[in-house]
Amino acid sequence: MKIAVMTDSTSYIPRPILEKYNIRTVPLSITLENGENYKENETITADEFYEILRGASSIPTTSQPAIGEMIRAYEAYRDEGYTDVIVVHLSAGISGTYQTALQAAQMVEGINIHPIDSKIACLVEGAFVFRALDMIEEGKHIDEILDDLEDMRQNNSAYLVVDDLKNLHKSGRITGAQAWVGNLLRMKPVLTFEEGLIVPYEKVRTKKRALKLIEDKILEVAEQYTTPTIIIIGGDNKEESRNVYKEMIEQYPDYNILFSEFGPVISSHLGLGGFGIGIVDRHIEMPKVDE
Repeated sequence: MKIAVMTDSTSYIPRPILEKYNIRTVPLSITLENGENYKENETITADEFYEILRGASSIPTTSQPAIGEMIRAYEAYRDEGYTDVIVVHLSAGISGTYQTALQAAQMVEGINIHPIDSKIACLVEGAFVFRALDMIEEGKHIDEILDDLEDMRQNNSAYLVVDDLKNLHKSGRITGAQAWVGNLLRMKPVLTFEEGLIVPYEKVRTKKRALKLIEDKILEVAEQYTTPTIIIIGGDNKEESRNVYKEMIEQYPDYNILFSEFGPVISSHLGLGGFGIGIVDRHIEMPKVDE
């Protein structure tokens, strides 16, 4: 048995890790108001996208990976001698990527394909990839790995702060927020994931209070978990997100805390000013890459 791990671009795993561990990544795409199309992390970076977003008069649209790209990736693993491939995707509640992965899996023979709906996104999604890699290295059977990832999916959480709901509402990526839209003057919306959907959690008067709220919520969850890993996810305000990360590292040295950033696709839905904190009930380390 030879097992590979694959994902999509919204897991935001650093490229050196992808390359070292042969993690193929199918990219989601962004289309701008002028019709220009970019593949996430391949033909546009997060910083380049933020600059575009600041001057945009309309919200960019996003699209899932082409089914042909998934098929080619599966076939490449098969041709390299892999018997199984675990395919981790962002939540089916906010993207059709997982459904496309299921369809592609039925079109490839000679390899066992195991698509997983992480019900989350960003590096919290990437944590499933890292966990699978660890278990593969330990020599675990594919069934044991899949069972562990299923349990891990039941034990994770994430909270988001955005400046407003304009992008999320127009892109249809938020559920149950109709009463909030247009009623957030001088308020900051705090959101969370429930069953793979982004839903309203609470309205807070200032960004500072919103950040404190989601930090407190994640710490509450951490107390209930056996081996929590907290993941700070920053947006265009890099100083703000780095400061939160630094403060949490200093204040909670006993917790395993990682740092990541949103990429273009997720940023197109959150808009400028997005920030998040996620958590999984596993000890997750960023895989090491030789310098």
